[in-house]
Amino acid sequence: MSVPFSIQFLPVENLSALAADENVLAAIRFASIASMEDTDKPLFSVGLPNLALSNIAEVWYSDTPVSTATTDGIQLAWNDDILFGHLLFDEAQHENTALATQYAYELILKTSQEHSYPHLLRIWNYLDSINKDEQGLLHYQDFCLGRQQILDNEGHWDYVPPASTAIGTSCGGLQIYFLAAKKPGVELKNPRQSSDFLYPRLYGPVRPTFSRALVKKWKDTTHLYISSTSSIVGYEKQHIGQVQLQVDEVLNNIETLIKHAVEKKNSPINSLTDLSYLKVYLCDLFMLSVTEELLIRRYGR
Repeated sequence: MSVPFSIQFLPVENLSALAADENVLAAIRFASIASMEDTDKPLFSVGLPNLALSNIAEVWYSDTPVSTATTDGIQLAWNDDILFGHLLFDEAQHENTALATQYAYELILKTSQEHSYPHLLRIWNYLDSINKDEQGLLHYQDFCLGRQQILDNEGHWDYVPPASTAIGTSCGGLQIYFLAAKKPGVELKNPRQSSDFLYPRLYGPVRPTFSRALVKKWKDTTHLYISSTSSIVGYEKQHIGQVQLQVDEVLNNIETLIKHAVEKKNSPINSLTDLSYLKVYLCDLFMLSVTEELLIRRYGR
């Protein structure tokens, strides 16, 4: 069976050593600072330390040899089905987060279209000090403003928003990586959570633009790309300051989404344990042991 890519978690001392492997689509490591290897292929570190597994890289493999290029500062690798891109730059080059985000998304949309992969499926955004106030707006709100502005400017009215992550770091810079395809995926909503366009204005001048999940049918398989989620029910975060209850709520959100994907889109993913992997972001180290215990108790691993 042919699949567009697969992911393995491997001990890797030097990411640049993977540049010569023609079947490596990308490799990601989590570290104390954000960085990228001096190569066209997306080989990079996200500026968040890995709390559980040091020197482990997330290696994305293609069944077929990939092509690579660097276009407008975006590291790119692609096969016949998928385009993987990575961008890292100094946000301080722009007046504010909104303008930096607008610049980044303009490049991403332009580059993916020029390479004939115009449909974003999954995107990861890492922002410095995501909850910092900047002229009356949080960095995240400013980020949403810049993202929406470029979508409006480019006339993407039929845009199917990708599944998305937006996570704060403390190492500076704006870092984004993404998956794009030749044909779009299908948006999936979560019955427990409000759709992005229903968020009240009190959360910012524009509503966030993302899909709770995206179902993508390939030739021989179907993928389910799930957005990052917190303990949100409706549009409000629940159990603030109560780690165990928050983790349970997050898992309930994911399980509901998976069930909904089976019912509405005939997804082959029937439970959380069927997922290729689950990536957990924590804002404090003390949450690690509690979170691990909850996952083991609930899923056995």
